[in-house]
Amino acid sequence: MKTFFKKRKQKKQYKELLKSAKHARNMREDIAKEEDLDDLEQAKQNLIISFQKDMEDLPKKIILLEKAIDKVYPFYLRKGIREQMEVFIVAIAAAMAIRAFFIEPFKIPTGSMQPTLNGITIEAQAKRTFFDNPITKFPKWLITGESYKEIRAQTSGPLVNADQSRDALILNINGVKHRIPFYMCSSQSASKCLKPLKRYYQKGDILASAKVITGDQIIVNKLIYNFRSPRRGDISVFDTKNIKYDDVRKDTFYIKRMVGLPNENIKIENNKIIANGIIANEKFDFINYNYAGKLSDSNTSIDLLDDQYLMLGDNTQPGMSLDGRFFGGVPREDFRGPAEFVYWPFREHWGLIR
Repeated sequence: MKTFFKKRKQKKQYKELLKSAKHARNMREDIAKEEDLDDLEQAKQNLIISFQKDMEDLPKKIILLEKAIDKVYPFYLRKGIREQMEVFIVAIAAAMAIRAFFIEPFKIPTGSMQPTLNGITIEAQAKRTFFDNPITKFPKWLITGESYKEIRAQTSGPLVNADQSRDALILNINGVKHRIPFYMCSSQSASKCLKPLKRYYQKGDILASAKVITGDQIIVNKLIYNFRSPRRGDISVFDTKNIKYDDVRKDTFYIKRMVGLPNENIKIENNKIIANGIIANEKFDFINYNYAGKLSDSNTSIDLLDDQYLMLGDNTQPGMSLDGRFFGGVPREDFRGPAEFVYWPFREHWGLIR
């Protein structure tokens, strides 16, 4: 029985040592001396032979391999935080490579793709509930993407002015600026969360409060367009750097549905997309397309060049989607890829995007 447990222990030590030898080579192969790497390989092979044929000589071979490993990858480099940092750096490098070439995460900030994808949405909530305390709010947010947000006056004094920026409403109270994000003060949400403006505020007065639900977080397939052309109906992410339209920022990405293909003439009739005179949106006819911008009525149209695609939001109600109706076609080179999966939050859209 004693011999059985001894052999079992040696077998475990043998496997762990071979794994350590492989790890040492992987971590230090580019900077270790060639002769040390050769000694490591020889010691490893000797250990394998000893394990298979001469168990009596195994302890000696184990010691020799440990010494060879230590020459290639000294113990002081392998212990503690340093080894963990190396593993962490390798993991980060792998993640960056995947992000650069295969997939990339994006967040939906606005409601232009509703009902297919949700941007940041809000629901009326005047004060904190039990689930908004410091202990429970994180698990709630982690699962549902919901969080309670309130903005209070930081000082007492008169309201000097209120200015609207691209991203927020700025209230100047007694010389102190208070920023209320656009999703809490837009025309659609103001009645739910923005309190009526007052001439004078007391410190601590609530300026806005609401339950904020984060926009859908999606995974984009950056590889697929290397093997196939973009298709009508694809929900794709594209760079805005080459879009010439004053209201479009040049340092961001948009996500819209592809409704027009190269060399097509696109118009809207009876809420349908018409491409070269034929109804083109049978597969997504749950969307009603509204007139706006360059497609202001049934007599206006957009002609796409041989490398352009027309991208429209699923929610084309007035003021909801700044899309191709305004800025026209998007060059092929500016596409990142189609959206494939909603990975968070765990709500109605979680899973494959359809």
